Amino acid sequence: MTMPVLIEKHREKVTVNKMKKMYSTLSNAYNMYNNEEQPGEYSLPWSYDGALQVFNIFRPYLKIAKDCGANGQGCFYMKNYKWLDGSSVSANYGTDSRYYKVLLADGASIAFRGIAGNYVKDGPQFYIFYDVNGANGPNTYGKDLFQFNLVNNMVIAIGNEDSEFLTRCLGGSQNYGDRCTAWVIFNENLDYLHCKDLSWNGKTSCK
Repeated sequence: MTMPVLIEKHREKVTVNKMKKMYSTLSNAYNMYNNEEQPGEYSLPWSYDGALQVFNIFRPYLKIAKDCGANGQGCFYMKNYKWLDGSSVSANYGTDSRYYKVLLADGASIAFRGIAGNYVKDGPQFYIFYDVNGANGPNTYGKDLFQFNLVNNMVIAIGNEDSEFLTRCLGGSQNYGDRCTAWVIFNENLDYLHCKDLSWNGKTSCK
């Protein structure tokens, strides 16, 4: 293998390990919170106050190096991320004051967001955006930026069905990459970046 290939494989292995650890941390933290508080149905607004409420759920369980709140400077990438097809994501999480941003001790970044509107049964109650290496590149969905949701009082790694994975991660549509989270955690690879014949019900690695 050439040196660039070895470096890329190592980077992807680090990403897998950090993703699995973060999923465990978020799931365990929410379960402990839920057992103690019995919060019931969420209707957290898409605003700074809503994001702060989400952050406060997880605050005791995260190793935080810097708390930036609404202003992501020093905590989150401050420009637009990219989709896997190279196009620009319209949202700027680092500068949007409706997201609560922190930098973790291991160099990763998290942005918390409430959901606009009322509680919807079986729908997401809040979002968590996780960048495994902070402001460092490539700043791309499906490579270093991933998303978790809270659905039915469970933290969900999104993209765990072929209907989402094939179109929103593997590349069946434009502006894709935001439904790769579950694949990385449960299949322990980022092979969707390297081969296109993968599916949850079939081949789960390029090997």
